Amino acid sequence: MSRPGAPGRPRDVRPARRSSAGLEEVLARALGHARAAAGEAALAARALLDAASLGATGVPADGHAPLRGALRWLEGLATSAGGSAGLRWLDALAAALDAEIARWEEQSRTDPEARGVLRAFLGVRELLWELGVRGPQPAPPPEPAEPAPHTRPKPRRGAARALERVPIEDRRPPGTAG
Repeated sequence: MSRPGAPGRPRDVRPARRSSAGLEEVLARALGHARAAAGEAALAARALLDAASLGATGVPADGHAPLRGALRWLEGLATSAGGSAGLRWLDALAAALDAEIARWEEQSRTDPEARGVLRAFLGVRELLWELGVRGPQPAPPPEPAEPAPHTRPKPRRGAARALERVPIEDRRPPGTAG
């Protein structure tokens, strides 16, 4: 039995019918990939220019006036082509992870079960940090004008009361070791 396309057997060369919407979608996706590749190529060329400058003179390419125009052009090309789309995606991932961590930190103050989820998100953030994914660094919290007075939180109605630790007087007879 011969297979289609085998020697001596004619192949069916009719093109399969495709919808024009599918073709347009595929072409748009290909164009997006081509733009991203061109942007990444521009960023790679900029990095190579920087490396060559550092290797030859010990100064980054920004330090050479004749190269600044080429660097601006490469950066503009990368930006307009979308070459840093991957970086924007990773920044968005880091920001979303930080938002979830903040949400679970707040929830873990009242729900002990939420602490496990918080630990998992913190572990993911630590793993991403080790891989070099670092989101925008948050601004340090403002210093309070006056220290907040220490107040004991009111127990929730129906909640078990917390243990209170009090000093115990030593009631042993003098001269006995304890």
